[in-house]
Amino acid sequence: MTIGGFIEDPGKRDDFTAISSALRQYLPERDTPYILDVDLDFFSTRNPFKTLHDQVNLYDKLAPLYAFQRPDSTDPEILKEVTGTRNEQLTELEGLFGYLEEHRSLQGYEGEKSARYEAVQLIYREVTSVYKQSDVDWKLVHDAGCTRDDTDLPDHVTKQNDLDRLITGTFRSFLTALPALPTIVTIARSSEDEYCPPEDVDQIQLGVLDELRQRLGEVDVRLTYQDEETH
Repeated sequence: MTIGGFIEDPGKRDDFTAISSALRQYLPERDTPYILDVDLDFFSTRNPFKTLHDQVNLYDKLAPLYAFQRPDSTDPEILKEVTGTRNEQLTELEGLFGYLEEHRSLQGYEGEKSARYEAVQLIYREVTSVYKQSDVDWKLVHDAGCTRDDTDLPDHVTKQNDLDRLITGTFRSFLTALPALPTIVTIARSSEDEYCPPEDVDQIQLGVLDELRQRLGEVDVRLTYQDEETH
């Protein structure tokens, strides 16, 4: 189900009556125990890879190298073949960028000198012509490439007034629509990888916790991300 549709279309309105009815299929009894998991990047999302070494337009250069064509068929043999080809593609690229990370160049690489090898070599030259070697994390470059398959990561940093509306309007209405109160609420900040913009995450967290307190009453809040034992 999608909520908060007004972000893309100001004319859209969420039907929380229908949402509540759908949720009752899974929570038929008011004392049914369940966990409500909230990701703060629902409220604001950034694709952290789009600006990675953007002076050489790296993100777009990775797209053809990692491209994936989703099959139209559901035939098991075709799916098996497509999956095998995709695994081969990603394994080779992981090996190439892993070698770069360890050796800081492709000199001495003993794998196949394929078209992918040549493409990675070109990316290496372009990136190191602008950025210092010490500033380049080649494994991170591979991670960025892995997001460029047949879709892009969501990228929508929410404006301040829309952010307030998502929290005090959409999220509040969602909590009210729950047929039963959750036993436990877990919250993912998604800020270390910057999927949730670091400059907004604390404000979003405070707003979400405030809405939870209003709906659930006094709750035992544990900020485990501040616990050194979790790192």
